[in-house]
Amino acid sequence: MVKILEGFVARLTALGGGSGDSRDVYEDWAPTYERNLRQDYGYIAHRIAVAAFAERCIDQSIRILDLGCGTGLVGEELAARGFGHLDGLDISPRMLDEARGKQVYCDLLIGDMTRTIDLGGRTYGAAIGVGCFGGGHVGPEHLPEMIRCVRPGGLLVFYINAIPYEQDDYPSHFRSLEADGTWRVRLTEQSNYMQAIERPGWLVVANRT
Repeated sequence: MVKILEGFVARLTALGGGSGDSRDVYEDWAPTYERNLRQDYGYIAHRIAVAAFAERCIDQSIRILDLGCGTGLVGEELAARGFGHLDGLDISPRMLDEARGKQVYCDLLIGDMTRTIDLGGRTYGAAIGVGCFGGGHVGPEHLPEMIRCVRPGGLLVFYINAIPYEQDDYPSHFRSLEADGTWRVRLTEQSNYMQAIERPGWLVVANRT
């Protein structure tokens, strides 16, 4: 029997794309987030994105910002591959508490990516964002602010749920950002990121220009 969406995953899916209304869901979900995604859904988006990141970034000393870091799944994967200069940003304090326990981040910041992102003067050579696009999260209109987090030439790796990717026409936003000189997309590739259910997503690799 194919698993259906339920619980917190269903609650998030029901939220409007780009609304930024997911904070309360994550505050409630934080203690069981990883167990739920891994055991119930076979979640692997973080592994797909980090594999692509590591393939394109050979400098393990680079300073990386994990956008929408949640409980630190991406940070844990990056640390396992030798990347040691990681900061995380998320809207949910309870999710950040879970991430802190992994001891892989240099700093953890509370921030709302649907608004101006305050990095306190920090600069990053690369950024990665997994699971932060879609229902109740950021939308394509928030990409310029996310791209701004890295220096010119910096690597950006995103993994985006296919539903908002298609409904909100992310590719057209990508083309507009390329046309105005904001970034250059190097790769877009579709895959399934939940092994227990059909849940397609898009890997996006780009550089700030």
